[in-house]
Amino acid sequence: MKITVLGAGSWGATLAALLLENGHQAVLWEFDNKRADDLQARKIKPFSAGIDLPKDLFITNSLDSLKDSEGVLFVVPSQFMRSTCNLLKDNGINIAGKLIMSATKGIENETLLRMSEIIEEVFPGSYENIAALSGPSHAEEVCRKMPTAVASAANNIETAEKCRALFMNEYFRVYNQTDIVGVETGAALKNVFAIAAGIVDGLKYGDNTKAAIVSRGLKELARVGVALGGKEQTFYGLSGVGDLMVTCFSQHSRNRAVGQAVGEGKNVYEVEKSLGMIAEGVRNAVSAYEIGKKLNVELPIINAVYEILFNGKNPLEAVNNLMTREPKHE
Repeated sequence: MKITVLGAGSWGATLAALLLENGHQAVLWEFDNKRADDLQARKIKPFSAGIDLPKDLFITNSLDSLKDSEGVLFVVPSQFMRSTCNLLKDNGINIAGKLIMSATKGIENETLLRMSEIIEEVFPGSYENIAALSGPSHAEEVCRKMPTAVASAANNIETAEKCRALFMNEYFRVYNQTDIVGVETGAALKNVFAIAAGIVDGLKYGDNTKAAIVSRGLKELARVGVALGGKEQTFYGLSGVGDLMVTCFSQHSRNRAVGQAVGEGKNVYEVEKSLGMIAEGVRNAVSAYEIGKKLNVELPIINAVYEILFNGKNPLEAVNNLMTREPKHE
């Protein structure tokens, strides 16, 4: 198939290379023209030193490839999903009839919509053709062909199967699933708990504390997902506990790194700027906090992260408040 990959960050570049390796014609689109030219000329994979992009991967700032592409893969930051969809629409490109895949993890702040819902809103009639690709999959490891397993979720099982067929190979295993609500929710909100885990690291707490964050965070994750219409069992799979574990414990996790810096006393906005990459958990902390208020769901860890990031709450005080809450039954 001919697939246009929208978003030439580390994950977008990795997935485009994987598609090419699997025998498909992949075109990688980068929003910034100068950066697109540089990537095309040098073929150096973003943010992964020592890994080159395939010489025959075409990287461009032009959207022309979408006109005859059979599929499109979104790997843009979640805060740019709507503007990217609008850019396609403004250029006369309607993707509703194509195979649409999203590897973007997030929930839009203003509307609290998932990524597939934004695509459907801009391109009515596309929902049955949308698959979400998500799971514990750091680009730094996938590009080195380390065994990885993810989920392909779509409301229409045939769409999920088409996505699986594109990506599956001997080191990248893909499981089908029809709970796109749960998969997208888990993908978005696990980043908030990764920030919490990083704050724990910054405070120099130990394994016990982080295990508490992960296990109780999983409970909050499932609570939100079910309230939004997802299935609880989804959160005990790859896009739930799997993704939560890898992003909370890994040194590759930018969200965990942001949390660690905040736990050490740094300002979140300065940390993001110095990181040079977008940490989705910062924006999704806002979405998660607002969802909790809107649906009246108890989310103590999410609320604590929100207070630390945006209201200047002292991390030590936030941990103390969590530990001294009213006793509850597990």
